[in-house]
Formats: sequence, structure tokens, C-alpha cells
Amino acid sequence: MAKLLTLLLEVTGLFDMQTRPELILLQKTMVVVEGVARSFDPKLDIWTVADPVVREWITQNLGPMGRMQGALAGAGELGRLLAGLPALASRTVALIEQFETMSREGLALGPDTIAEIKRAEARSHRWSILALWVIAAALVGLLWTAH
Repeated sequence: MAKLLTLLLEVTGLFDMQTRPELILLQKTMVVVEGVARSFDPKLDIWTVADPVVREWITQNLGPMGRMQGALAGAGELGRLLAGLPALASRTVALIEQFETMSREGLALGPDTIAEIKRAEARSHRWSILALWVIAAALVGLLWTAH
């Protein structure tokens, strides 16, 4: 297992690839498991022990049954997507109509929005006036000290 990990890291380095952290953690775990297993039985071949488990996983997930289950899950997702299409199309049409109305008639602002813009402008105006008074006072102070 350690040899496999070393080979994988060499290949990723050779082709300047990034190794996913999940893969590194999995391989690290496998190296630790192999080390612990070999402490119990030094003649243990991890590949022989793992072979039935790996074969079963491949059969279930990548074999014909796994592919059929994946296809059925995909068909279910596709069915849910198709069921939602009428509502999505209706919302899209309404949105396009709103955009067309805005482009023809301009943007209509509600009373709350207009009031908030007015308050923001008033705050900005107050700060501008304060800044002008500070500048004027500084100029007066400079002129006063210059005489």
C-alpha cells in the first residue's frame, strides 16, 4: 500500500496535478490499516484480503446493477426537473414581461424605496455640509495664525 501511495504521489508530481485531500486521507488510512494488520500477521497481503470487498463494491456500484440504479436515480431527478418546468417557464415569462415593462416605462419605485433614498441623500448632504464647515474653519484658523 505504501508503494502504491508513493507511486501515486510521483505521478501527480510528474504531471503537476493536484491531489485531492480526500484521496490522500484514504490512502493514509489504508497504509495505517495495512501496518496494523501486518503487526498481527507479518505475512498478510492486504490486496488478497481486500480483493473480495473491492470486487463486491465494484459489482454493486460500477457493474450492471450499479449502473441501473444510477440510471433510475437519474431518471427520478429528470422526472422532478420535468415536473417543475411549467412553474419555471411561468416565472420566466413573468420576469421577461417585467423587464420589458421596465425598459418601456422606466423603473417604478415604491414609496418606501423613495423615502429610504431621500434619507440616504439627507445623511450624505449633512456630512458634506459638515465637511465644508470644517474646511472653512481650518482656512479661517490658518488665516488667523498667518496674521
